[in-house]
Amino acid sequence: MGLRLSAAGIFLLGAAGLLLHSTLLETGHIRPGMFCFYTNLSNLLVLVYELALAAVPEGAVRRLLTGSGVALAMTLCIYVTHLIYHFVLVPDARRRGKKFADFGGSFGNLCVHYGTPWLVVGQWLLWGNKAGLTAASAARWLVLPLAYFVYAMLRARTGRPIGHTKLLYPYPFMDPEKLGVKKFCLSVAAVLVGFFLLGCLFVALGRWMG
Repeated sequence: MGLRLSAAGIFLLGAAGLLLHSTLLETGHIRPGMFCFYTNLSNLLVLVYELALAAVPEGAVRRLLTGSGVALAMTLCIYVTHLIYHFVLVPDARRRGKKFADFGGSFGNLCVHYGTPWLVVGQWLLWGNKAGLTAASAARWLVLPLAYFVYAMLRARTGRPIGHTKLLYPYPFMDPEKLGVKKFCLSVAAVLVGFFLLGCLFVALGRWMG
C-alpha cells in the first residue's frame, strides 16, 4: 500500500512540475526542444513508471515493474538528473554570472531537478525491492543514459538547434565540437563510469538494507 500511495503522490507532484516546466500553461504550447533534454525525458519516463506503480493490479506486469532491477534503474535514471543539474550545470551557470533565482527558482524547475528525484530515491529506500541486486544491476541501468546519448548525438547530426537555443548538443560535456574529440571521449567515459559507480553504491546500500 505504501508503494502505491507514494507512487500516486510522486506522479501528481511530478506531473504538475513537468507541466509548469514545459510553459504549456503560460504560452499554450510546450517549450520548443523540451524533450531534447535528459532532464525532461527522465522525468517523463518516471511519471509513466509511477503511474503504473500506482494503478497496475497484482500480476505478472506488476512483478516486473516492482522487480529490483527495474526499481533501481528508475531511481538512478531520475537521481542523476538531480546530480548533474546541482553539481555541474548550476555551478557552471553561476560562474557565468547567473543567479539561481533567475534561472532555477521556479516551482516547475525545482520539481523536475530536486523534488521528483529525491522523492523517488526516498520511495526506493522505504519500499523499493532490493532483492538480488548485484554489480550487473548497476551495469544494466546504463542502457538508459546510453540510449539518450545515442539519441542526442543523432539529433545533433541534423544540424538543427534545440528549440529557441543555438545549441546542437544539450549539455556542455556532450559537445564534441567545443571539447574536441579527446576531451569529449574522456568526458563521456567519465560520466558513464560515474553512473556505474553510483549504481554500485545503490546496490551496496540495497544489499545492506536488505
